[in-house]
Formats: sequence, structure tokens, C-alpha cells
Amino acid sequence: MTQSREVLAMMDAHTTTFGRKNGCTISRCGAFLLSVFFLVCLVATGFLVYHFAPCLDENPRKSCIDTTSDSVISTAKAFSTSSIKKKTENLRLPRSVLPDLYEVKLIPFIWEGNFTFNGEVKIIVNVTEDTKNVTLHAVDMKIDEGFTSIREYSKMSNRTRPIEILEQRNDTERQFHVINTSGTLKAGKQYVVHLKFIGYLNDYLEGFYRSSYKVRNQTRWIATTQFQPTDARRAFPCFDEPAFKAKFQISIARPKNMTSISNMPRRGEAKPVSGLHWYLWDNYETSVPMSTYLVAFIVSDFEMLQSEAKNFRVWARKEAIEQSRYCLSIGPRILSFFEDYFKIKFPLPKMDMVALPDFAAGAMENWGLITYREATMLYQEGVSTNGNKKRVAEVVAHELAHQWFGNLVTPSWWSDLWLNEGFASYAEYIGMNAVEPSWKVLEQFVVHDLQNVFALDALESSHPISVEVGHPDEINEIFDRISYNKGASIIRMMDHFLTTEVFKQGLTNYLTERAYQNAEQNDLWDALTKQAHKSNALEKGVTIKQIMDTWTLQTGFPVVTVSRQYRTGAAELTQERFTLRNGTIVTYDEKQPLWWIPITYTSESQLNFNKTQPSYWMKAEKTITINDLGASSSQWVIFNVLETGYYRVNYDKTNWQLIIKQLNKENFRNIATINRAQLIDDALNLARAGKLDYSTALDVTSYLAHETEYLPWKAAFVGMGYFDSMLAKMPGYDKFRKHALKLLDNVYKQVGFKDSINDPQLTVFTRINVLNWACDFGHDDCVRNAVAQFQNWRTTPNPNENNPISPNLKSVVYCTAIRVGGQTEWEFAWQRFLETNVGTEKDLLLHALGCTREAWILNRYLDWAVTENSGIRKQDVTLVFGAISSNIIGQPLAFNYFRNNWARLREYFGTSLLTLTNIVKSTTRGINTKYELKDLLEFATEHKDELGSATRTVQQAMEQAEANIRWLERNHAAIRDWLVRNTA
Repeated sequence: MTQSREVLAMMDAHTTTFGRKNGCTISRCGAFLLSVFFLVCLVATGFLVYHFAPCLDENPRKSCIDTTSDSVISTAKAFSTSSIKKKTENLRLPRSVLPDLYEVKLIPFIWEGNFTFNGEVKIIVNVTEDTKNVTLHAVDMKIDEGFTSIREYSKMSNRTRPIEILEQRNDTERQFHVINTSGTLKAGKQYVVHLKFIGYLNDYLEGFYRSSYKVRNQTRWIATTQFQPTDARRAFPCFDEPAFKAKFQISIARPKNMTSISNMPRRGEAKPVSGLHWYLWDNYETSVPMSTYLVAFIVSDFEMLQSEAKNFRVWARKEAIEQSRYCLSIGPRILSFFEDYFKIKFPLPKMDMVALPDFAAGAMENWGLITYREATMLYQEGVSTNGNKKRVAEVVAHELAHQWFGNLVTPSWWSDLWLNEGFASYAEYIGMNAVEPSWKVLEQFVVHDLQNVFALDALESSHPISVEVGHPDEINEIFDRISYNKGASIIRMMDHFLTTEVFKQGLTNYLTERAYQNAEQNDLWDALTKQAHKSNALEKGVTIKQIMDTWTLQTGFPVVTVSRQYRTGAAELTQERFTLRNGTIVTYDEKQPLWWIPITYTSESQLNFNKTQPSYWMKAEKTITINDLGASSSQWVIFNVLETGYYRVNYDKTNWQLIIKQLNKENFRNIATINRAQLIDDALNLARAGKLDYSTALDVTSYLAHETEYLPWKAAFVGMGYFDSMLAKMPGYDKFRKHALKLLDNVYKQVGFKDSINDPQLTVFTRINVLNWACDFGHDDCVRNAVAQFQNWRTTPNPNENNPISPNLKSVVYCTAIRVGGQTEWEFAWQRFLETNVGTEKDLLLHALGCTREAWILNRYLDWAVTENSGIRKQDVTLVFGAISSNIIGQPLAFNYFRNNWARLREYFGTSLLTLTNIVKSTTRGINTKYELKDLLEFATEHKDELGSATRTVQQAMEQAEANIRWLERNHAAIRDWLVRNTA
């Protein structure tokens, strides 16, 4: 502001001088300065007009959105780059001292007004090179520096020579505790580092933290852990990087009326704690070598159920323990299945699974002690939905897969996080299918994982699967769909092009060779290459590294364009990176990427939708030619059979028309269900990116009037969801709703508004989606049924115990009744939320409460979400913001709330930004005006030093918003015209 005041003072002075009637008295110097000043003003004025003035072009379809958006996205990129550059300092530990064994002793004080813990740790370390420095991690704890000692280690005697300590210091920025010694720690020797400390049982759901629940209005407290990726350092000083594997001897002191559990079984009987007669020590067996982020311990008053073999146990609140029986039923079977799949026995003597009242993520794969939020582990028959049951099965399978892929063999650094999460995200489907084969989950992978991640990976601000990270904020940034879903998708692609037999054997070799050690992706590539060559699954001279580096080290994915030569029967295939900004001026920081793409295809004459091994490879080539497709000029061809490859496919106009013709025939099912879903998803997204005209893409979807299968409809609902969010405030929206209801008419009649326990899983899922859309678009029968069922529940005696609504219909009934109702319906559902004992039911109600169209209720709901003791747990705030943001009325309210209450949100969630990152994602998803984008950019610029792990998410949100703006500008008129032509 100072500079502006100076300019105003200059203007006042010049006005006074020029206002004199007796002539000009300005000097040459003054004239020069005045000229410069006016030039600056002109440039500034031009800048403001260019970026913020309304468009003056007479053509109403041409606007200044493009120029404004280009400016915004450029600023966003500059903002992101500067934020990342700030984090590039070296945050890695030196390798001169390596841990071998930890002896950890912790005494948590779990009562109001205290919430601290006393700790002591002895670390036997190996010195690899002479040093006078021991550097480890410690944060948010007070270390008793007067107690700290370093001694030579001897198994024979404790009377070893102490090493004099010169100084100790905390490097707060890097979360280091540095111990400098006067004597040299000699390479090849072992030493014992001994520290005492006091920590804090925080309520940010990270490190060693506190959680609570109520029984008859009495609060019960527990102490639990969440260390991934970098929070073991909040529980005890340690070498908190995944490559620093060591053994652990854990001792936990607990009140006599509580129990404790850790990674390993308890050793012997509990022993009294000196000076604390109401406490007992639980000492645990020494663990196998593992990374710090996998260490876990819990002190609670939970109940326990166990398998017949007594080596598999589930834990939960006494009031919820019966809800863990499904988990106990499938857990041992999935564990046994993975032992057979990997051909490696589970290496620990027991497995515990614990449902926690407060947990930030869905679950955590701590070795031998997996922790869950209640809704992902507990299932109540007659209350929870089929979707809830599937969610429990997939999370259990995911975490059990980690016991091998991630725990037994661990990435050397977080750059290869995807090796953990990508593999577990794929293996969860395999494990689930082993125990619930009737669910057909392997088919669902395409719509739930592969197509789901395409949208994020089509942004320029996406990132490679394997990405360099250093700062903890950067590590947290990559716990996203790229690491999980894209990682899973390219692993599935390998499974198909290598064949499952070769793929599995290669995995077994990799896990056996690297057991209890660390690895990088190249280690996996080497193991798979050797097995592929041995089994003749890959031609000599070609390596998995050669193929897969193009998928893991490059950002994005390709679209393969198929141009048929109908006279000769040949086709030319061309690849390029697919981005949502296609059709606009794009500048990449590097040359256009190319991928090794496995090419599979079938045709109308072949109808072979089972052959998923590649017929051809695009070997990082821009173009290849297939000389004979085996199809006549009047027959369609479809590429990427069962969508096993991680790429989109575009066709020439004639082939699209042949496909559309087939889809509109009675035998449209000749095209495999997965590929029908692929055609819908590809067509709508190719049009969204400007690579296919919308009339063709929408013609592809018209056949849905006859479709009843889940996968194509799921793909369609995602595409229609984008239309819905973009067009909801635009003229002609009624045409879109009318067209959607027309498409839904047949499938609505097929699935009906009645749930049946005998229906296949996919029928149930189809019904839920169809009813949600039909009711949302005002389908009379749907709305009438939903409102009637909700009112019936309201008048039922003791509604907490007697809910007449079928579990699978709850989501549509709750949301619809609350949307068309008012405060009475909302308050009733809120009360049910407060009183239910079932976590999955709480989730359903939290989502439904965001459906109201009453703005004041939504604002109050947002405020309650970040208010202590409101009834909404911190773990559930993301769900609340997401529910409100999916509401046309609620999205701008949620966006403005997060912007205007940033300081409050940061204080409420503390150092953990996981929830904030998810809030950013949900509240910005629907932005499609330059003014909202400008608001977001201003927020990002103002708070760029506070965003932490939300930095990349904010950048992606700005790019997505810019793409939305361009999409409306480019496509709204064409879509409206098509809807007018095709809606009676």
C-alpha cells in the first residue's frame, strides 16, 4: 500500500502544478518522470482491462475467458513451481548410522487434562563410516537432553565406554534431533543411543494420538497410532525413513482395566509399573525387520473375537464387536489365499485387526496390527448396505496384500510409494474375488479404478507414478489416485500382457529375493523380465523396464487414434498424450511423451473379447500400421479388449458410426460389457477434450435406453455427472434432465424401487445408481416412493431400532426426502445420526444431510463439521464437505466456507493436512466460471506458504476449473442443439 500512496501524492503534486494559469514551470527531469509515470499507468490500465474487463466482442460466443484462463493457469503453474522449489532442501538422514534394534518403552496417560506419554528408547545402531554425529527424527516431543547417552555396544556387558556428547539440537524445519559427539563413532562398530522424552497424545489423528467414544454419556479414551508416512517420529525418536529397517521390542504400560496390542504377540505376563500401581507393562516379542511407519500399538478397553486357530483376531468397541464378524469370516481366508498367491507364508505369528472410532484414512497396513476406521471394517447385517459389505471386503483385502507388498518388501523411498499402493489396489480385487466370486469384482475394476483415474491423469498438473519427493508435504501429496488407481491399472496391464502365470511367478521371485529388505521399481522390473524371458512371454532384448518406465516415469497417458483404410483392410495407429486441454495452445516442459502400448483388438467378424495378450506393440512409436484388421469395410473394430491397457481409443468417423449402429441393434451385447463401458467413457471424454464431436459421443450413449448392465451405466453416470455439474446453471438444462430421464426409463422399470436379498450384487448396484439419478431429476414414482418410505420411518415407534427402509435403498430415500423436505426431515436424520451405533449408517446419514436445499442449514452443517463436540468427528469432516459440495446449492457455500475459514480449518486440523487436501478437492470440483477461478487463485496466492501437502491439489483444482470454463465456452451450444434435436 505504501507504493500506491506515493503514486497518489505524485499525482496531486502534478495536478497542482498544471492547474496554474500563469503557464507551465516543469523541469526536464520532471517532464521525464512524468512521461515514465504516464507510461506505467497506461501499461497498468491495459493489464487490468486485458484481464478483468468484460468482453466487448460483438460475437456472443467469443469471450475473454480464454485469455483470462490462460493468465490464471500460468499464474497457477508459477505458484506451484515456487512452492515446490521452496521444499527442495535436503531432508534425508545421513547413512553413516543405521538402526539395528529399537527397545521402546511408552507410558500413555489417557485421561482428561493430561493426554501425554512418557517414553524411553534404546537404539542399537551400526556405524557404516566414521562420524561424530547421530541424526534421527523427533518432532512434537520434549527430549531430556541431560539423560541422552551414547555407548559402545557389547552383548557381554553394559559397562562399555560412553561417548562424550558435545551438544544436542533440534532442527525444527527438518524434524531432526542432532547429537554431536567429541569422540568418533568408528565404522564397523555398534553403539547404543539412549534417550528419554515426553510426548503429547494429540487429537490430529497422526503419530501417537487419542481417540474416544461414549457409553451412556461417559467418554472412554483410547491411545492409538498412525505413522505412515512420517509420523513415527511423533511417538519416539527414530530413523523415520522406510529404508532404515530394524527390529523392534515394544513395551507399553497400560491401566489395569485396559488392554494393549502391538505388531507382535505379548511376551509373558504383564508386570507392574514402578511408581504407578494401577499400571501394568505389556512386553512384546521382538519383531521382524521393518520400517518405522509400520510400527503400531494401541491401548484400549475394546472387546475381541478370534478365529478358530486363535491367530487371527478382531477388536472393536464392546457395543460394536458383533459387527466385526464378517471381517473375521473373510480375513483368514483372504490371508490364506495370498499365501498361496505369493507362494510365501505370512511371516508373523498372528494378525490383529482393530476398528477405531477416529481414523483419518480408510485403514493402515501396520504389520500384524491393521487399523481401520469403523465403517471400513464393521458390517451390520440388516443395517449396512451391499456397498458397505463390498467396501469392508476390498479394504481388508487391500491391507492384507500389503503384508507382502509393502511390509515384507518395502520401497527404499517414497518415490516408489506406488509399488505399495498400486499393487495393493489391484490385489484387493483378486483377494475379494477369492472370497466373493459372485460379485464379479474383477469386471468392476475398469469403472471404479481405471476410468476413475483417467480424469486426474488427463491434467497437465498430474504427476508421474514414480516421482521424486523430499519434504513430508510432498510425500503426502502423492497419496492420491495416481499412486493407487493408476498404479493398479498398469499392474493389471502387466498381468494381462505377461499372462497371470508369468506375472505371479515373477512377483514370487521378487518378494523372495528382497524379503525383509527394501526395493526400487527396477528390482521388480528385473524379476519380471527374467521370468518373462524364461517363459518366452517377452521377446529377447526387450525388458519390462523398457516398457514400464514409459508408464511410471512419464506424466499422463496416451490416446491411440485408429484410422482405417477401408479399401485395403489396413489401419494406421497414432499415439499422443491425452489432455483435457487438447484443442488449445499447450506448452509442455519436455518433448511429447511416447509409450510402449500393448495393442489388442477384435472385430464384428471375430467377436473375440477374451484375447487380452497384445497382437502388436507400439514400441514408443508415434505411428504403426496394421496391414490386415480381419474386418470388412462394413464391419466395426474395437481396440483395447476388456480395457486391459491404460489408454483411450479414438476412431475415424466411419468406424464410430459402425459401432453406434451395432449398439442400437438388439444384439448390442455382442460387444463385451466392459468394452461397452469403455466406448461410453472414451467417447464422452474424447469429446470433452475436443477430439471427437459431441454429436457422435452423445449418439454413442443413446443406446443406453436399452442397456441394463451395471458397468456401462456406471461409466455413463460419471460422464452424465460432469454434464450435470456443468450445465445445472445454464439455459436448456431442462433438456438435459428430460433426455436423461428418457434414457433411464427402461432400466428404471427393470430394477424397480424394491430391494431383494436374492438380487445379484451388480443388479443391486445398478438399482441404487438408477434410483439416485431418477429421484434427483424429479422422476415422479421415484420421489413419491422415497418420501413415503422416509415418512413411514419417521412415524415408526423407536426409529433408532426399527428402520423399515431396506438398507440398499437408504441412500436414495434419505437424500431425496431431505432434499424435497425441510428442517423437520433434516433434524430427524441428524438425531438418527447422533444415536446410531453403526459406523456405516453414520456415513449414509452424514452424506444425506448434505442433500438439503436450505442454504442456512447447509451453512450450519459446515460450521458444525469443524466444531468440537458437535457430534461430527474430525475423520468425517471430508465426508460432510463432499456431500454439501455435490449439492448444486451447497457447492458455492462449501467453496466460500473453506476460503473464508482457512485459518480456522488449519487450527482445527493442526499439522495434518490430509483432510484439508480432500476438502479442497471436493469444494473446487464444480468451479466453471472465471470469477470463481479468480477467487481460487487469489486464495492460493495469499496462502501459498500454508498449503503444505494441499499445494498440488490446489494447482490441479485450478487447472480443472480452467478446463471447465473452456469446456462450457466450446461445447455448450453444440450440446444444447443436440439435446433439442433428440429430446421430444
